[in-house]
Amino acid sequence: MTTEITDLPAAAAEAPAEAAGAAQAELSAEEQAAAEAEAARLQAQRDAEREVEREAEEKAAAEREARYKRLMQKISKQADFASMKDSVRLMQKISRSENAHARALSGAISEDIAMTSKLLRLVNAAFYSSAGGGTITSLQRAVALMGFQTVGMMANSLMLFDRLPKGSDGNRLREEFGRAQLAALLAQQFCNRNKQLEVAYLAALFQNLGGMLGGLHFPEELYGFEEKLATRGLATGKHEWMDARDKLAREHWGVDIEDIAIDVAEQWGWPETVRHGMRRLQPSSSERAASAEEYQRVLCTSANVLAAQLLGLPGGGSAEEKAEARRVCVERFAAEMAVPLSLNPEPLVEEVAGVQELWNDLAQVLGFGPVAAPPAAKPAKAADPAADPAAKPGAAKVATAAAAAPVAAAPKPAAAAPRPAAPVAPVNPAVAESLSDALEKLSGLVLAGAPAGQLLQLCMRQMHEALGLRRVVVCLRDGSGQMLKGGMGVGERATALAPVFQIPLQPPSELFGLLCSKGADTLISDTADPVIAQRLPAWFRNQVQAGTFVLLPMVAGGQVLGAFYGDKADPGTLQISERELTLLKTLRNQVVMALRFGGGNS
Repeated sequence: MTTEITDLPAAAAEAPAEAAGAAQAELSAEEQAAAEAEAARLQAQRDAEREVEREAEEKAAAEREARYKRLMQKISKQADFASMKDSVRLMQKISRSENAHARALSGAISEDIAMTSKLLRLVNAAFYSSAGGGTITSLQRAVALMGFQTVGMMANSLMLFDRLPKGSDGNRLREEFGRAQLAALLAQQFCNRNKQLEVAYLAALFQNLGGMLGGLHFPEELYGFEEKLATRGLATGKHEWMDARDKLAREHWGVDIEDIAIDVAEQWGWPETVRHGMRRLQPSSSERAASAEEYQRVLCTSANVLAAQLLGLPGGGSAEEKAEARRVCVERFAAEMAVPLSLNPEPLVEEVAGVQELWNDLAQVLGFGPVAAPPAAKPAKAADPAADPAAKPGAAKVATAAAAAPVAAAPKPAAAAPRPAAPVAPVNPAVAESLSDALEKLSGLVLAGAPAGQLLQLCMRQMHEALGLRRVVVCLRDGSGQMLKGGMGVGERATALAPVFQIPLQPPSELFGLLCSKGADTLISDTADPVIAQRLPAWFRNQVQAGTFVLLPMVAGGQVLGAFYGDKADPGTLQISERELTLLKTLRNQVVMALRFGGGNS
C-alpha cells in the first residue's frame, strides 16, 4: 500500500507535462505544414518564371532560326549563287578524285569561257609567267603545271569575284575580295607546316566569305553594321571589329556572319579542313607556338588582320614614308605573331614585300580594287650564322616574289637552329631557258600519261644539264614508309652512290630527314659550315663529299614521297636565282602529281 500512496503524486505531476509536450508537437506540425506550403508556393512561382523564360528563349530562338532560314533562302535563290554552288561542287569532286585526268577538270572549267580567260590570265601574269613565258594557252596545260588543287582553288575564288555586281557596292566588294586575296597569299607564305599548306590559301581567302555574301545580297544592312562600328572608332578587319560586326549580325539576322560563311562553304562541298580554317581564332598565348589544333585558324586569322592593316595604311606621302609605314606595320605584326606562328621575324618585312608585289600583279590583271604601291624591299643580306636565335625550325622558306636567295636552316629537336644564307643569285637566261624547255617537255609527258619513272629521268637530266651539277640523285620512299632510299642518278658516280642515300623519316635523325619532313626546298652553300656539318650523316661526309647541294623534297598530302638531290664539288659554286627556283619547283611538282595521282614509283 505504501508504494501505491507514494507513486500517486508523481503520476499526477507527469500528466500536465505530457499534455504540454503533445500541444507543442501539434504546434510544430502546423508550423512545418505552413513552411512546406510556402516553399511549394515559391517553387511554383519559380517554375512559372522559368517556364516564361524558357518560352521566351524558345520564341527568340525560333525567330532567329526563321530569320536565318529566310536569309539563307534568299541567298540560295540567287541564280548566281546556285550556278556557283554547282560549279564548285563539280570541281571539288573532280579535284578529289585520285583517278581524275587533267582534261576532266579543265573541261569542267572551260564550259565558262569568261572563267577560262581570266584563269589563264591569272596563271600567265602571276604564278607561272617565268615558267610559261606568258604563253600558257590551254587549261590542260595550266592543270599540268599547277595541279588539280591549285586550279580548283583559283577557279573557285574567281567565280565568286566574277559574280560581284557593278557600281559602288560592287567596287566595295572588289576591294574586299582584293584584301582576301592578299590575306590568302600571306597565309600561304607564312605557313610552315606542310600538312596545313594545301588549305592555307583557300581557308584564308574565304575566311570573310560571310561578309562578301552579305555585301552581295544584303548590302544596306551590312554596311549599316559597319557604319555603326566606324562611329565607335573600330579599325576595319581587326579582331574587335569582326567580333562587334558578328554581334550586330546576330541581333539583326539571328546568326553570326562567320556562321553564314561556314554554312555556305558546307553547301559548296568544301572539306572540313577548309571550313575549320575559316573560323577566326586568336592565339591562346603570344608566348608559345600555336598547337596543331589552333595553327590553321590562327594563321588564317592573322593573315586577314595583317592584310587589312597593310591596305589601310595612309596612301599619301613619299615612297620612303610609305615603305616606313609598312615596315612598322609588319614589325608590329611580327612582335605579336612571330612566336604563335613560329615565324622568323628577320626576313618578314622582305617576305611581305614580295607578297605585296605579287598581289599588285594580280590586282592589275583582275582589277580587284586600288593597287597599292609596292613596298621598297631591302636587299637580302647574309645572316650571321651565330646571330639568329629566332630562326624557324627547319629550312627558311624563300619569299615567293621577293629577290631573296634560297636559305637553309639546319634544325635540331626542341631548339631553333642558326641558318646560313646564300648570296642572292642573278638570273642566268640560259639556265632559265633550259628549265623552261624541260617544263614544256615534262608537261607533255604528264598529259600523255607517261610513267613516273620517265618523268624522274627527265627531271634529273634537265637539272644536271641546266645547273651544271656534278650529280643528281632521286630518293623515293621505301615500302615501310619510314625511309627514303636513293634509287637512280645522273652524273659523276651517281648510279654507284645512289644506294648510299638512306634518309630516315620516322623520326628524322639528321639534316636530310629533317628537311624532307618539313618539305623545305633548301640550298646548302657550304657543307663545311660547322652548323651544317654536325648534322650531316656519316654516309654523306665519307662517301658523297659534296661542297654544296640543293634538296627538293617531294611531298603530297603531308606525306613525303621522295626527294631530288643535286650537288657540286666546291662550296659556293651552286647559285640558284628566284626564277630558276620557281622552275625547279614546278618541275618537281609535276612529278609529285604523277606519283600521287598516277600511282607510279618507277
